[in-house]
Amino acid sequence: MAELLPDDDRVIHPQRKGLVRQLDNVVTWWALSGGFVFVALVVMSIVSIVGRKLFSSPIEGDMELLMMGAAIGSAAFLPVCEMHDHHIKVDALTTWMSPRARAALDALAHALLMLAAAVITWRTLLYTIECHENMEVSALLLVPVWQPVVLMVPSFALLAAAALYRLTVSTQLALGAQP
Repeated sequence: MAELLPDDDRVIHPQRKGLVRQLDNVVTWWALSGGFVFVALVVMSIVSIVGRKLFSSPIEGDMELLMMGAAIGSAAFLPVCEMHDHHIKVDALTTWMSPRARAALDALAHALLMLAAAVITWRTLLYTIECHENMEVSALLLVPVWQPVVLMVPSFALLAAAALYRLTVSTQLALGAQP
């Protein structure tokens, strides 16, 4: 299986200055916070399993918390993947193309992702408002549904911002400029 290695001359590492550097720092720390959410979920699951097996006293609603936390944590990883252009790509059909043509296809993909992320941000925010107005709660713990959902909105907004950055880099490459 072909992989791009960090030393590979095909990997583009544009300079990150100013606003782009700040965006890179924010998405990196956001992804780390998503990792901490997963660590907390693992600890909670272990405590619940041990409590269930040894003391017949599991953490009530552990599966609800696990589902909510996994949604929040996994959404937090999306922006950093896009910022560093580490999403899965199937380039088997484009290896014969010039770097500029591949960059043009990448620009199209990043534009579509940016559009999709913006729509998902908007619709998730509307869902948050609807859940808040309807006072929707989870089944067992009665956690207001809007609370975990609103925590995913920044992830999707950062994904749209990272996709905009990758779109500009790919567009510059497609036009023959150095990013």
